[in-house]
Amino acid sequence: MKILVSGASGLLGRTLLRDLQIAGHDVYALVRNPEKISELDPSKVFKWQANVASQSDIIAQKDVVIHLAGEGIADQPWTKERKKQLQDSRILTTSHLVEATKLTPPEQRPRLFISASAIGIYGDGGDTLLDESSPNGTDFLADLCSAWEKPTKSLLSYDVRVVTMRLGLILSKEGGFLSKMAPVILGNGKQWTSWVHISDVTKFVKTCLSDTRLQGPFNLVSPNPLTNSELTKIYAKKMGYPLTIKAPEFALKLALGEMSSALLTSQKVAPKNLLSLNYSFEFSDFSKALDDIYQNDGFLDNFHIVNQFVPLSREKIFPFFSRAENLEVITPPWLNFKITKKSTEFVEKNILIDYKLKIHGIPIKWRTQISEWKPDQFFVDDQLKGPYTKWHHRHLFDVVPGGTLLRDEVTFRVPGSILGKIFLLPWIRKDVQTIFSFRKSKIIELQKQGKFD
Repeated sequence: MKILVSGASGLLGRTLLRDLQIAGHDVYALVRNPEKISELDPSKVFKWQANVASQSDIIAQKDVVIHLAGEGIADQPWTKERKKQLQDSRILTTSHLVEATKLTPPEQRPRLFISASAIGIYGDGGDTLLDESSPNGTDFLADLCSAWEKPTKSLLSYDVRVVTMRLGLILSKEGGFLSKMAPVILGNGKQWTSWVHISDVTKFVKTCLSDTRLQGPFNLVSPNPLTNSELTKIYAKKMGYPLTIKAPEFALKLALGEMSSALLTSQKVAPKNLLSLNYSFEFSDFSKALDDIYQNDGFLDNFHIVNQFVPLSREKIFPFFSRAENLEVITPPWLNFKITKKSTEFVEKNILIDYKLKIHGIPIKWRTQISEWKPDQFFVDDQLKGPYTKWHHRHLFDVVPGGTLLRDEVTFRVPGSILGKIFLLPWIRKDVQTIFSFRKSKIIELQKQGKFD
């Protein structure tokens, strides 16, 4: 299917760009900043236009539109100006995209429109179990979600199936709720929290593509919500925090103002419409969801994930990355990176590779081992000696329409335990980001030069 994803630079958008391509779909993106999208061929990335006619041209001949645009709810305090940004980024963009869909000639019009919303539409429900038939709330977020959903309803008379995703808190290693999570119980901790593993969101989207029963609003939340206190304690135990602390309600309100309601509102939400269709969640238990996301990682671990599309087959790409000496080519020259020794001539499982480099002028020796190796598909290198307390780097090569999606998933731990994470991490994270930004640019340059052929 040809699928257009708007708001594709966010957590869910990037995940869908990746997963839908891997599933074999022809994926396009509509975003305000096309340069932020590295998961797709640049010819498939379109800049958001306020002009409805221009958007209609982009939508034409797409089978599905997935609309995810929206500023982050908890990214900034809710000033009057910020509230308008939150409203415009959802309500106006949805209205424009709906009108553009209507303008598209019927034979070129998408047959499915999936739009994001949130369980914030129900407001504060206390201990009441809320489902899709529950009344809308009356606070700012409830009004925002209600207005967000309204424009899509008019598409039904245009023979377009509309699915509204009322999302709970999305769990992912790549950002979002868990990236801001701490061992802190908010207020009295009795407020209910409804959550969903990001894999269940992408599974739902892929199910919508083929199951025409899916129409209307769906609460995308695990069937097992938790109180904030329960959720925080499970998280703290999994991540190895020695204790949990409490943030009093008055302190949150003083620090965050009205935005504190996003943390203190109680929402015990059930996915009733999905369960009535015998839909099964991959992760309905919070503890098991964390196990899947973090596996053996703890609170001292940090993550850096990069996706990059290359318009070449992985049979052409993989040999370049599997040759240890090519690491020197895609590493920034200011690191003075040199391989000094390999335990075997060719890269294979358990090979040991020694390097030397300079970090901010300081000479460093580094030894890694290829702990996993599956030619043409993936390999993993782990630091045995070097500047990090832990460095675990998964290199993945996924076949997608038109080429290969390169994925680098790095888990690292800085020296110095807790103090290191507090004082060294911002500096080291910047270095890691710079190194991988250089790598992305270098790969584009090498591809244009035909170095992978």
